[in-house]
Amino acid sequence: MNADPLPLHDIHLPDPVSWWPPAIGWWILLGLVLCMMMAGAWWWRRSIAIRNAPATIARRELDRLRAQWTRQGDEQRLVSEISTWLRRAAMSLSSRRQAAGRTGEQWWRYLDEIAGEPVFDDADGRLLAQAPYRAGPGENESLNAEHLLELCERWLDAATRRRRQR
Repeated sequence: MNADPLPLHDIHLPDPVSWWPPAIGWWILLGLVLCMMMAGAWWWRRSIAIRNAPATIARRELDRLRAQWTRQGDEQRLVSEISTWLRRAAMSLSSRRQAAGRTGEQWWRYLDEIAGEPVFDDADGRLLAQAPYRAGPGENESLNAEHLLELCERWLDAATRRRRQR
């Protein structure tokens, strides 16, 4: 027999495990994190859009007018500020060109057109078109400020509903 050693080679270890490409679980986790970030960004943008929507801003301003009237009780100032508020809200909810030039009966009919229902058809609604330009209510006129504020809320709700339907 031959006494020569066998031509055996030393044991070779496999290459160390590389960090790239990651295992399937890391890919799934990355996909979930990206989906959650996109959903969070969408939700954040949507909440800002809702918060700054013209109807939301108009609602906040109307609430401010109501609180101011409750504190001060000045009906003439309330009517004047509601008139300004209505003009701004109408221009925001419809067309500036259509809303800006109307006055008197044409104005409150246009407000009813925006709402899609007759809101300012009663005496307080008609008085709203003339009261900001008067020194005070006439002899036979009395202003129900709370009713006027309720009309404005009803108008804003109806106009917002109608705008969403378009």
